[in-house]
Amino acid sequence: AWCDNSVHKKYNEEIKTFSSGNKERFYRKDNKYDYLITINHNEKKVPHKGSAIFLHLTDHYKPTAGCIALKKKDFKILLKLIDQNTKIKIG
Repeated sequence: AWCDNSVHKKYNEEIKTFSSGNKERFYRKDNKYDYLITINHNEKKVPHKGSAIFLHLTDHYKPTAGCIALKKKDFKILLKLIDQNTKIKIG
C-alpha cells in the first residue's frame, strides 16, 4: 500500500499493511494496479500537499483522480522505453 496519512511517520512511502486507515491499496479487483509505477511527488513529505502520483492501467482514456492511466498495450510500450534511471516529468 501507499501511506496517504499525512500525520503517519511513513507518510508518502510504500508500506506493507493489512490494517485499515488512510492508504492507497496496491490491489484492485478491476486489475488497474496490475502494472504500477510510482512517480515521486512531494518528496519533502509536506503534510496535505499530496503524496505520490501513480502510473497505472485503464480501459479508457478518461481523467483520473490525480494519477496517470494507460491502456495495457501502451503501458507495455512504456516499460520497454524506460529503466530505473528514467525521469518522468509531468507537465
